[in-house]
Amino acid sequence: MGFFTTDEKTLPASPSSTPRCGQCRLSQGCQSPKMQPSGQGLRKVLIVAEAPGKTEDEEGVQLVGEAGRLLRNHLKGLGWSLDRDCWKTNACTCRPPSNRTPSDTEIEACRPNLLKAVQELQPVVIVALGGTAVKSLLGHIWRDIGPIGKWVGLQVPVHRYGAWVCPTWHPSYLLRDKDNPALNLLFRQHLEAALGLREKPRREDHEWLVRREWSPEKASELIREEFIGTAGPVAFDYEVDRLKPDHPDARIVSCALSNGDFALAFPWTGEVVEATREFLWSKTSKVGWNIKFEERWTRKEFGKGVRNWLWDGMQAAHVLDNRPGITSLKFQGFVRLGVEPYDTTVSPYLRADSGNKANRITQVPLEDLLLYNGMDAMLTSIIGRQQMEEMGR
Repeated sequence: MGFFTTDEKTLPASPSSTPRCGQCRLSQGCQSPKMQPSGQGLRKVLIVAEAPGKTEDEEGVQLVGEAGRLLRNHLKGLGWSLDRDCWKTNACTCRPPSNRTPSDTEIEACRPNLLKAVQELQPVVIVALGGTAVKSLLGHIWRDIGPIGKWVGLQVPVHRYGAWVCPTWHPSYLLRDKDNPALNLLFRQHLEAALGLREKPRREDHEWLVRREWSPEKASELIREEFIGTAGPVAFDYEVDRLKPDHPDARIVSCALSNGDFALAFPWTGEVVEATREFLWSKTSKVGWNIKFEERWTRKEFGKGVRNWLWDGMQAAHVLDNRPGITSLKFQGFVRLGVEPYDTTVSPYLRADSGNKANRITQVPLEDLLLYNGMDAMLTSIIGRQQMEEMGR
């Protein structure tokens, strides 16, 4: 079950289990149509390339052309054999005309073939070579895949596959930029990191770690018992009726706190507001994601800012990896923890025409809003701790 009621208009599309080869029609123009996965896979690694090239189509096996030879040489340098240690397949199992990049329609039509291979082979690691492979493996899970540069070098724990998805460039990209030795070095580093993953990713159901408390009295009691006076750090997150707190009618709707072991989410009403103020002004160290947001709203609500800020997860994400488009909490939650998008029902209600315009947050069922709020705080806490360790804090 997902976090929220199913809405077919907002949820990512679930792939059909039946290949739509008739729709694709690539099989009609190639010598080796519907190429099946090959390789012994002794080390439980699945290599996913884009589509067969001219040489692959002629010989009926994946990655035997110039790009495949480059990949084999890199693997050999790491003590691996592509054919013995890995399985290999393509996002599209038929060669597109003139080796062109497969279209989104062709990727979607062939995706069931790839998912069937993953299900049958049960790899520990899936190495995605290039944007087409990433789009096929993750495009039905993550809404905006974007450029391949956003993903290369990551090890994403995809729990529905029970495997790590490790994107890197397609070796043909390296061949097109032969004068850039850094690409070959990074490519090998990506492979080495991926092949070093020997166990399937561990899955934790973070939903069950979110406690939703409707009673202001009980929530206040928990805040004082669990979060005030502790060494911390404690993450917190507001859900509000507009982006900016400047409008006189701007108000906080809910709040959540998390120490990484569990999250407490509650409506912003009654005596819990005072208990939260005590927490915010306590010595307990605080963690946020884009802390400017929580700081401004705290000053709006109480006339005074947060005491003892320790960490900003968004800023740390940028310091650790300065590529664009990767610092959002949801993206970091997915690529670090395998948490699939949990905002599909709530996020449409958080949009407004401008930062000072009211959104429709009050139309979200409170149970759903608190779970969403609690997940934000939980991920902020867990990822913040990971970042601190990685940065030696």
